[in-house]
Amino acid sequence: MANRSVLTIVHVVRQFHPGIGGLENFVEQLAVHQLAVGHRVVVVTLDRVFDDPGERQLPAFEVHRGVEIRRIRWHGSRRYPLAPAVLTALRGADLVHVHGVDFFCDYLAATAPLHRKPMVLTTHGGFFHTSFARGLKTAYFNSVTRLSLSRYRAVIACSEEDARTFRPVAGDRLSLIPNPVDVDKFAGLADPNGSTLIYFGRLAPNKQVGRLIDWFAGLAARGAEWRLIIAGKPMGVPARALVEQVESLGLSDRVEVHDTPSDAQLRQLIGRSSAYACASAYEGFGLAAVEGASAGLFPLLSDIPPFRDTLGRIGYGTLVDFTDPAGWGDSYVRFEQSLDAFRSSFGPQRVRDAVEPFAWSAAIGAFNDVYDRVLGRSRRRIGHVRVDVLDQAAAASQVLDAAGTARPLMVAFCNAHTANLAARDGALRLALAEAMVLNDGIGVDIASRALFGDSFPANLNGTDFVPHLLAVATRPLRLFLLGAAEGVAEAAAATVRSRYPHVEVVGTQHGYFGEEQDEAVVARIRESGANMVLVAMGQPRQELWAARHYRQIAGPVLCVGALFDFLAERVPRAPKAVRKLRMEWAFRLVQEPRRLSGRYLVGNLAFISRVVRQQLAGSRL
Repeated sequence: MANRSVLTIVHVVRQFHPGIGGLENFVEQLAVHQLAVGHRVVVVTLDRVFDDPGERQLPAFEVHRGVEIRRIRWHGSRRYPLAPAVLTALRGADLVHVHGVDFFCDYLAATAPLHRKPMVLTTHGGFFHTSFARGLKTAYFNSVTRLSLSRYRAVIACSEEDARTFRPVAGDRLSLIPNPVDVDKFAGLADPNGSTLIYFGRLAPNKQVGRLIDWFAGLAARGAEWRLIIAGKPMGVPARALVEQVESLGLSDRVEVHDTPSDAQLRQLIGRSSAYACASAYEGFGLAAVEGASAGLFPLLSDIPPFRDTLGRIGYGTLVDFTDPAGWGDSYVRFEQSLDAFRSSFGPQRVRDAVEPFAWSAAIGAFNDVYDRVLGRSRRRIGHVRVDVLDQAAAASQVLDAAGTARPLMVAFCNAHTANLAARDGALRLALAEAMVLNDGIGVDIASRALFGDSFPANLNGTDFVPHLLAVATRPLRLFLLGAAEGVAEAAAATVRSRYPHVEVVGTQHGYFGEEQDEAVVARIRESGANMVLVAMGQPRQELWAARHYRQIAGPVLCVGALFDFLAERVPRAPKAVRKLRMEWAFRLVQEPRRLSGRYLVGNLAFISRVVRQQLAGSRL
């Protein structure tokens, strides 16, 4: 599964087409972009739209814009709709992407041992949209939600605010991917010199549309020619209630309320407007505000964290505390002054440049990267070490390319012992984070199967990989051998010259020198003209040395452990039959029980324990 380039991705979300809203739009855009690169995409959702007056039961199966939609029955509250049939819709999925923290999030986490599908969650604001039962929500979040999220290989926060909220419970599995926006949907529609504000989006309690109308009444009283358009689908706030409020304020000639406009109607309304206004008390992200900005509308937004983040990213707009009527007088002045400044300095191209970072084209790669990492398609985290997923040919090609182009590259190898050392040595962890890390031995392969459901493509232990690398090199290789006891590097060099006559050994240096000699050693390597350096000083010293100095060397630096002792025939290799069984560690243990018993017996048990803990914690990133 993990090595296939094409995936079957199942998105699980409470509401989808024909429902209308920011979450529905997000999932649709993500699914369509994933279809475009060849993935099979299925959306599993509930069979009724919450705010459909007719409460129609929708078809169990439908295809919308190429996306397969599978709808399932549910019962209970809209706040927490129960739909256990979701399990039957996961068959064939390579990855399940859950949207929102709700029943689906908790139920799929609880049943993870049954369906055994790798899962990713996108937060979409969690469930703190309103102050309703906030204390109970907080307790639930810190207990049940924390436990549920432990079953997800990655948690994607869709805003800075969500990242701050979820990081304490998601830890290192959290990635921030700000909500992408279809910036072409309304591009350039706005009337930049008009005098009409527009709010479009859901007519929901948290959007505080009534408060926006109250604020607008003060703006209208200043004598300005401003008008206000309210356009949206009622989701808890009836359009008629807003009309009655407008009439009671005597604003019927200034304010229009449009109940559930079509896309074509909304485009016409935006074309009459010059600013987007939203008094929302809570936003998971604020999708409509960015859509408005992409149309060329000037943003006038409530002073809440997601909107502060949005205006900080685009570089213009006005924040208003809609909860403080005493400060509204100043807000009218700031709004008009900021709008004048915007009109004088932001033309269509500058607006486009400002919203481009929100575009799907800029974000889809980030989602693919998270998928690749949780599935272990490009790298797999084993303990604290990120190990590259490469076969022998691909790994050799990358290293030899670095040698041929004089590109600095650090290459390390990770076995169970390496992972154990990295667990307690922060300096080694940082050093390995700099490197291309190749898998070495059966231990990390067992961990890979446990954590990612798949073995590594090949066993790339340095003792076999480096000789293969030298054998297949077609470009000139100039080696410098650094490490081991005095005389060992020279003996290893003689073996290299006899076995690989096309490889030139341009220098050797034993490994018994102090840090004060590092610069002199690096200078010798550079003067030798080497385009590949083999460092054999044992772990973690060789990795720490390489991390400090590989950028100063024109070519790859490989950390090769006991390779020089094997090449110099100071230490015998296991018979080929033993190596084929991947039991060379046992052969070495029999040879040197006193030195290696701690590493291979106690160490292997510690490694397995860490892998089990990592599997239980769900940590893959």
